[in-house]
Amino acid sequence: MTPSVEMADRRGPGYEVSKISMTEASVITARTIFAPESPWFDGHFPDNPIVPGIAQMSMIFDLMQRTMGPGVKLEGFKRVRFKQLIRPDTPISVLIKPAKKTLNRFEYQLTVDQKIVCTGFIDIRIDQTVRPPEQGNLM
Repeated sequence: MTPSVEMADRRGPGYEVSKISMTEASVITARTIFAPESPWFDGHFPDNPIVPGIAQMSMIFDLMQRTMGPGVKLEGFKRVRFKQLIRPDTPISVLIKPAKKTLNRFEYQLTVDQKIVCTGFIDIRIDQTVRPPEQGNLM
């Protein structure tokens, strides 16, 4: 598996990725941002926009599929904790790494200005061989 992949200006469903990498140990790191015009802010809340929790969870799964391949399927989220609000145009650091005791479980952490804003676990299944990330496919 390729030790790391770098991306620039990659748009996701409602957010932008400025950098993403995955190590051989399947540790994923990324820098993301939800722009004010993101559809996630439609109605959530017009005068006081915040990134919905479901948007954060969707981003975690999307980042895993981008780096590990389309064979990664969502089984569920566990022990999700939203510790602080995330506003539009706020740079978010993402860390996703394999959980120590459970196969196909990853723990994740979102930080803003070095403060933890969200933590949890994501359970996945792999329907096909996970492909190594290829820089050409991610840009």
